[in-house]
Amino acid sequence: MTTNEDIIRELYAAAEANGQDVDRFAAFFHEDGYFQDEASGQQWYGDNVRQPIEALGVAFPDMHRELLRFYATGDTVIVELKLQGTHKGDFPSPIGTLPATGKIFDVPCCDVFHLRDGKVTAFHCYNEAFVWLRQLGAFDDVKGGS
Repeated sequence: MTTNEDIIRELYAAAEANGQDVDRFAAFFHEDGYFQDEASGQQWYGDNVRQPIEALGVAFPDMHRELLRFYATGDTVIVELKLQGTHKGDFPSPIGTLPATGKIFDVPCCDVFHLRDGKVTAFHCYNEAFVWLRQLGAFDDVKGGS
């Protein structure tokens, strides 16, 4: 029997740069399901849930999600993970588009999934956007105050 944790592990596999399959990723979502990036406040519904995965694949063609811990209860799955990769393309971010820097990142993240009938109804991604942008050099030219 497939568990909710198994479903989420398969969803992550579809999002990995190595073998990325955005159609398969979107197929894990319920017809009324959505993906919300908590750092930016952006939401994607229906087939549009593939958009952030596609964009990350362009900005970070070696994007990897190191899955650290799973917590599953009922129809909720919480995952602690690290987002990892190399910045090789434009990255749309909460502070604007950051051109490729070639820098490597390793960012803590926590994802919360709600499922119904084996499909994702809500995916909330709590990534550390400030840490991510700092690691990519977005603040290198910022001068400290007194």
